[in-house]
Amino acid sequence: MYAKSRLHDTFVSIIVAVIVWISVALHLQSAHGQGLKELVIERGSGTAQLGGKLVFVSTKSGHKELYTCRWDGAGVKRITSDQSLNVSPNLSPDGSALVYTGYRSGYADIYYLDLNSGGRRRIIKSPGTNSGATIAPDGKRIALTMSFVGNPEIFVSSVGGGAAKRLTNTAGVETSPTWAPDGKFVAFSSDKGGNPLLYMVSAGGGAPRLIQTGFGHCTEPDWSPDGKRIVFNVRRGRGESVAVYDFSTGKTRVLEGGEDPCWAPDSQHVVYSTGKSLVVLNVDTGEKRTVVRGMGKVTEPSWAK
Repeated sequence: MYAKSRLHDTFVSIIVAVIVWISVALHLQSAHGQGLKELVIERGSGTAQLGGKLVFVSTKSGHKELYTCRWDGAGVKRITSDQSLNVSPNLSPDGSALVYTGYRSGYADIYYLDLNSGGRRRIIKSPGTNSGATIAPDGKRIALTMSFVGNPEIFVSSVGGGAAKRLTNTAGVETSPTWAPDGKFVAFSSDKGGNPLLYMVSAGGGAPRLIQTGFGHCTEPDWSPDGKRIVFNVRRGRGESVAVYDFSTGKTRVLEGGEDPCWAPDSQHVVYSTGKSLVVLNVDTGEKRTVVRGMGKVTEPSWAK
């Protein structure tokens, strides 16, 4: 009888423990449903295998300064403290350095920042606007917009500075250059025909070619590391959305509302800005995860290994 009583008590204890565990789990799901959903999304979309670092612009300090963090938003670190305007950061392919537009001198100059040593040097100082610099896959060249010729055009220069080679020559405004992964072409946005559209041109010079995205207002292109797709902004109504163009199909898909999209090293995920946060999105499944928030306005992310 005593043995049966102990067995009964043990069984009841197990049942009670299970009920308590289920109640706690349901409570957590109710209270933190979005967080649990994001955790499932993270595992299901393979983001646990992602890596690398982000650099972005934040107004947390009251000025537009540059910050870095891990791809998942951990380890945020401020890397400029100029109390001026720092914008358009772009990481080198290996993540060891970046270029950006800084207004320390009162003018828009291009700076190169070594993330290992912290050393910084001005590499482009020219009359007018110098902006949107991106580092080539070989780490030795940059493509950027310069306006010393009268209107903003696309140029290529060395990360060490020096003479810049002009790639475009139109009456329009050319901005946001991005390199093909083989370093042979540069894609960019131009409004030479009216509304801004996407074009590509040989890095050695030549006639630009229109990229037929099917949309009439396209900006901020970023070429995927595998060379197969370009992610960019499209304007629909009054808002900006993130879209992806596939070279193999010639088709464009609109993904999410947001701005400043940039590819992850895996060519499957992108990071983009909602204004108040940075979001990592799987372009094939639509699964997403917010990685940076609570830092004022956060924009212009760049992602590298």
